[in-house]
Amino acid sequence: MNHLEENNVSYAHHWKRAMKMSIALFIHAWIPNILEHYASDQLKK
Repeated sequence: MNHLEENNVSYAHHWKRAMKMSIALFIHAWIPNILEHYASDQLKK
């Protein structure tokens, strides 16, 4: 998995981070005023 190696993360860490962002984006899709910048802020880290 080249993507994981390029970002120096384990599969478990990648999964956990992706799931947190997907849940935040799902909530934001239904209620736009909530978690407005969460996913983009996490991607910047």
